Amino acid sequence: MSGDEEPVDCEACMAQKPTEPLASDCCGTGCSPCVLDLHDTELATWRRSCDRCHEGGAQTEHREPMENKQQATSCQDALSPDEYRAFKLQATKQITHDTAIYTFRLPGNSKLNLGVGQHIILRGPVNGRFITRQFTPISPPGMKGHFDVLVKVYNDGAMSQYITVWKEDDDIEWRGPYGTFSYQPNQYRRIVMLAAGTGITPMLQVIRHIVINEDDETFVRLVYSSRTYSDILLRETLNELTAYWNFTVLYALSRETPGEHPTSYGESFHYGRIQRDTLAAEMETSPQPETQVLICGTKSFDKDMLNFLKKLEFKGNVFKF
Repeated sequence: MSGDEEPVDCEACMAQKPTEPLASDCCGTGCSPCVLDLHDTELATWRRSCDRCHEGGAQTEHREPMENKQQATSCQDALSPDEYRAFKLQATKQITHDTAIYTFRLPGNSKLNLGVGQHIILRGPVNGRFITRQFTPISPPGMKGHFDVLVKVYNDGAMSQYITVWKEDDDIEWRGPYGTFSYQPNQYRRIVMLAAGTGITPMLQVIRHIVINEDDETFVRLVYSSRTYSDILLRETLNELTAYWNFTVLYALSRETPGEHPTSYGESFHYGRIQRDTLAAEMETSPQPETQVLICGTKSFDKDMLNFLKKLEFKGNVFKF
């Protein structure tokens, strides 16, 4: 080994050097901090602790002793943005053929304490290395005792290989919260949400935050793209939220036509993909400077929505989760 090569493990501390993520582990959505930034922080912490060990300090400083973990999980806020913490998988509820809600137990009376629209990061071992992905919990941010995460499994997904073998009482590592989205009540007259698939998760957090605040008169319009009626995630929850005066939803079904699916009372549909004309119709109901657009979906969906807004010369605020 050459002098400028770093060992994988520190023999003095018996601790493993943080695994460097691949460039592909970055989701590309501009979240802050990025998984690549998190690795830099972890690596710097590991090096500082290792140096102290070699100088004669405690030999377990960067191994995260068990007593430190127990002390951390007794705090009111269960999560930490500085370290991964393990939470036991409590239950799994399948909601579509490829999507499930996973419930994780929080210690004592603790809570995640997420800000509105913030996400957390999952870490898991796949093929001998750790990979990470970000998720927005669908349970209320102040929920105590547990939290819920909506996960879609992909046949060729690296993280899906890890998720599909989860069993009840497994310890799963999470870190956070993160996210730069900020919201002030009544800052905008209208919020238009453009979502696809699991991109509904941060939208749900924002919707709940707005409608339960009686002093917030912001009107929220969700345009939610799914392939079929049965693919609509959290449909019952969204329909229940339409009981509030300031929230409505339009379901855009790209692979079905009228009459091909059941409906529930009050549901509205657009058949086909969300196109420029679809957005143009949505923007007619309030002045653009008083409108904010939120976007969350696949990379191609996000790109299309941004291009459509640009062609429409939209002059309001746009935020992409």
